[in-house]
Amino acid sequence: MLKTLMKKQMMELFSFFWLDKKKNRKRTGMRLAAGIAMYAALFGVIAGIFVGMSLMLCKPLTAVGMDWLYFTLTGLVGVVLGVFGSVFNTYAGLYLSKDNDLLTSMPIPPRIILTARLSGVYAMGLMYELLVMLPALGVYGVVAKPGIAAVLCALWTTLMLSVFVLTLSAILGWFVALISAKAKHRSLLVVVLSLAFLGGYYYLYGKAYQMLLDIASDPTATGKAMMRIQPLYLLGRGAAGDLPSLLLLTGMVLALFAAMMLALARSYNRIVTDKRGEVKARYRERPAAMRSVDGALLFKEMRRFLGSPNYMLNCGLGCVFMLIGMAALLIKADAVREMLAMFAEGNESMLPLLAAAAICALASMNDLAAPSVSLEGKSLWLAQSLPVPAAKVLSAKLRLHLIFTLIPAMLLTAGAAIVLKPEPVLAALLFASVIAFVLFMAALGLTLNLKMPNLNWTNEIVPIKQSASVTIALLGGWALVAALAAVCGLLRARLSPAVFLLGATALLLAAYALLRQWIRTRGAHIFESL
Repeated sequence: MLKTLMKKQMMELFSFFWLDKKKNRKRTGMRLAAGIAMYAALFGVIAGIFVGMSLMLCKPLTAVGMDWLYFTLTGLVGVVLGVFGSVFNTYAGLYLSKDNDLLTSMPIPPRIILTARLSGVYAMGLMYELLVMLPALGVYGVVAKPGIAAVLCALWTTLMLSVFVLTLSAILGWFVALISAKAKHRSLLVVVLSLAFLGGYYYLYGKAYQMLLDIASDPTATGKAMMRIQPLYLLGRGAAGDLPSLLLLTGMVLALFAAMMLALARSYNRIVTDKRGEVKARYRERPAAMRSVDGALLFKEMRRFLGSPNYMLNCGLGCVFMLIGMAALLIKADAVREMLAMFAEGNESMLPLLAAAAICALASMNDLAAPSVSLEGKSLWLAQSLPVPAAKVLSAKLRLHLIFTLIPAMLLTAGAAIVLKPEPVLAALLFASVIAFVLFMAALGLTLNLKMPNLNWTNEIVPIKQSASVTIALLGGWALVAALAAVCGLLRARLSPAVFLLGATALLLAAYALLRQWIRTRGAHIFESL
């Protein structure tokens, strides 16, 4: 039974190779080969990054006899990547698997089900860990040319690290489930945590190269710091061939793993039957809020947007970048002025145009209207059956885009005006051009989605991230900014910045008016007949 359940778990875990879950069909022939090639290339690129990291560390550390520090650093990176890659699979596969109720109702001992579930977590963590450790071991073998005993110690340490990754993933997965169960606004929590992770990732990515250089140039200081953390010191010493350290490390890892298994085995039935994350409906009597037709339709669109982390992160990320840009402009106003003065020396009059282009490029990262019709999905008939004109339903989708794009765009534009201090006419045109661009992009996104809807999706990420309307709207916004910048460069000698901004604003507003009229008439008819 255990063998059968483990086979089932592995097939589910790696089904992305042969199953297209977006279209709910098997990959065969060229599709299967292309899918395998794509994933192989992706894993190859990631492994190549860690080959470069290992090359930067191995030679200087082994040259001074600090092989242990090399294994400590690479092992630590392997553990972090392994835990990150498997912790969310732990939460979904161990605690929220869809067939938990079915398996627990069968005459199968809970420890068998638990072991099978954990095998999937282990496989996922091992895969991510090996992306780091295989390049590290390969580079070490080429540079240091270790003996058989050292190679066996390094391989055993890699195995123990995979068990430690499994233990940490199971523990952290439990905490993820606990937070999900207790949080009242889980969608916003997911967005905040995702943004925090992105911020941390880009910070570490920016610092990683300098950190590697510092370690390679002064390994003694880093070694002294690592020696104070006994488990990390044992990790490095054991992998480098010190048998007592390896045995002690093995005992610690296995003891922690045994404690985790004992705790899970005793509480597994309670864990899998506790419906973590499910919202329990509780009736509370309160007055019904009265809204106008337009207000009710807009409220519906906002609930969909704020209730979907995928929608917020993929279609509203421009809000975050615009707010960050505004804060950066105000906090570093003097530094920004100096940098712009050096960059545009002799062409200071062009700075408002550059500011308008940058703000519009950030605003085009918001594409809330582009998937809004597709997101109705199979419940489109509800919107079509409402006793309101279809034009009002579409207008609510436009207003959602404008609310979440115009407000941060205006704040960023105000910050740019404060820093650049343009003439009053240029400042007014700067605001007007940004408003015109946002209006046009909102109407363009909705028009594209009406012409290319996708209502047969099984996962909302498909219309949000992989639809033609979203792709064209996003890339089209950047292309439009680039085209206007090119025209400005060609006509710079003939048109002043104020005249160019005025002409671009008029052109965008005219295009918006045409699209808006099409949405009210032909677009509304298309929506009714979908």
